[in-house]
Amino acid sequence: MISRSGEERSLVAGLTLYALVLAAVMVVFHVVVVTVGDGTVDQWSMLALAGAALTIVIGARVMRKNLIRRPFAYFVFHVLSFVLVVGSVSVHAFLAGWTGSISGGLVWMVGLWSIGLFAHAFASIARGGFADADA
Repeated sequence: MISRSGEERSLVAGLTLYALVLAAVMVVFHVVVVTVGDGTVDQWSMLALAGAALTIVIGARVMRKNLIRRPFAYFVFHVLSFVLVVGSVSVHAFLAGWTGSISGGLVWMVGLWSIGLFAHAFASIARGGFADADA
């Protein structure tokens, strides 16, 4: 077992809490889509999605120091955000058979987030982001 410093434990705890909160916000989004929007994305589900965006911004601000010190951690933060938001919406769209899930807004959402994730991965690697993975 790897012994972690207090700062590393704090980072792991922060990322875990962040992932749980964002997952809860996305559950609210999916419940709103199914119940209030009757299976479609309406203004109420967009409000829940705005809550996810706010969660991401707050999480990045709260953990800013730890994330900047460890580019790999910042990359993990971005991956968690991508998977929980884009991944869950993509799976929901596929399972629900949403029209436009193949050529509509979902494609743009996945595409734009993927470009951002790729840029973030490249920046993390360029800054030696994986060097602290074994430290």
